Amino acid sequence: MIWHLYLIECIDGSLYTGITTDVAKRYNQHAAGTGARYTRSHPPLRLVASVSVDTRSQALKAEAAIKRLPKGKKIEALQRMAFPCFSQLPNQGRSKPMNKSELIEAIAKAAELSKADAERALNATIDTVVKAVAKGDTVTLIGFGTFKSSKRAARTGRNPATGAALKIAATTLPRFTAGAGFKTAVAGKKAAKKK
Repeated sequence: MIWHLYLIECIDGSLYTGITTDVAKRYNQHAAGTGARYTRSHPPLRLVASVSVDTRSQALKAEAAIKRLPKGKKIEALQRMAFPCFSQLPNQGRSKPMNKSELIEAIAKAAELSKADAERALNATIDTVVKAVAKGDTVTLIGFGTFKSSKRAARTGRNPATGAALKIAATTLPRFTAGAGFKTAVAGKKAAKKK
């Protein structure tokens, strides 16, 4: 059985490190809110990278080592491992995902701000949205999308390692629904002009 060490970028820009024998299946569990406790409160944005490891013991040791590193060094550490195998989700469109630092740089350039001001603005935006949704409010940005919370009922799942039944408690998850303008831009279409 081949184990994999993987990195997931979460919606708040943090990186989650985990191990699995099936990266795609495990990512889908994180995305569905049935993965780790961390990704239930920090929803995954994309799979950043994965690397094959021979044994579970080696995977656990590598996971522990990666988790101790600062965020900026985690991807670099995976690149230095013996058998790197970088994975992308469909239609990701980049050789690597845009990280928070690159987003701040892009915002600073587009809005003609200093990087420090752009970082403060981005952090304030993220914090405001997170706090609002955590209180049960809905945040709607016309054309971009809507952030809101959604209740998930208690259910029975399966332990991915043993196949044993697990009771999964009811929880509340954050949801994002893309707006029409965002969808149009991603699809590469021109927005229809209003008459």
